Amino acid sequence: MTRRRTLILLVFLLIAAFSAGCFRSASDTNAPPKPQVGILDVQKAVKAHPKYAELERRQQELNTLLAQAEAEKKQAAPPPARPALPDGAAGVDEALAREFDARVAAKQAEIKARLDAKAAEVREELHRQLAAYTQEVDKEYHPQIFSLQLKLKTVQLTKDEMEALQKQHDNLQRERAAKIAAKERELAAELEQRLAPAQKAAEQELAAYAQQLNAAFAQQAAAKKLEMTERLPGGQTPAPAAGQARTPAEQQAALKRAEIKVLQDFIQKDIADKAAKAAGERGLTAVLATYKVNISAVDITDAVIAEFKK
Repeated sequence: MTRRRTLILLVFLLIAAFSAGCFRSASDTNAPPKPQVGILDVQKAVKAHPKYAELERRQQELNTLLAQAEAEKKQAAPPPARPALPDGAAGVDEALAREFDARVAAKQAEIKARLDAKAAEVREELHRQLAAYTQEVDKEYHPQIFSLQLKLKTVQLTKDEMEALQKQHDNLQRERAAKIAAKERELAAELEQRLAPAQKAAEQELAAYAQQLNAAFAQQAAAKKLEMTERLPGGQTPAPAAGQARTPAEQQAALKRAEIKVLQDFIQKDIADKAAKAAGERGLTAVLATYKVNISAVDITDAVIAEFKK
């Protein structure tokens, strides 16, 4: 009956301080040039997300509630003329929906702050490991590189001798850069692995909070409307205000929409985080949503989807 809502995400990320990107060093200057722009098929990534099935299920539940509300309207007899609600009593559902969004957003910010603090702690530890490893590598390579640089500048050499020394120098630089880059990738994977349990626990905490809040607000809305009914003369039932949910199914649908929005926001952020990681590992500086354009770019869609399965 209704069309499924699809998340639309346009990702344009400067990869500098997350996962693998936060370990990028000057040692990569000798690495072969790579395309600087990545592209992401957002719709494909959304449908491959582990939470997409849950999003579809909740959308189906919303569709069922909307169909039920429509049926209730058709079956209901035309209401007699009734007095208006008391001042300030209209818009109960809208007010509760706004409060639901605000409280979920506050909870989400609280959880994100904890995750950010945990991530910063782990990154600092891994940065120290990378610095120590770089020092060990430099102990091996710097004397050799310095010696070759000194010869190239001070010793009288033939053209062939100079070319041979320069090639040896460049090879040593590439070997050093490759070792440090490999260590960066190893530490980036360790960062992801160590943060994964906390991320999963945060997702579960937010979902449980939203579900609990939804149930509490549904009861609160019913209680408020019952109270307003009892205040009216002769115990008459108040006429619903324009735009206000008129049936229990419509009330539940309003809160279901809020649940769906929370889940959509989570999927969007998760895809953005995974895209940042994939782009950082490939040395990309930006990721764009898929569209037809004449540029050299790397498609990271499959890499992002692969991150969902880890």
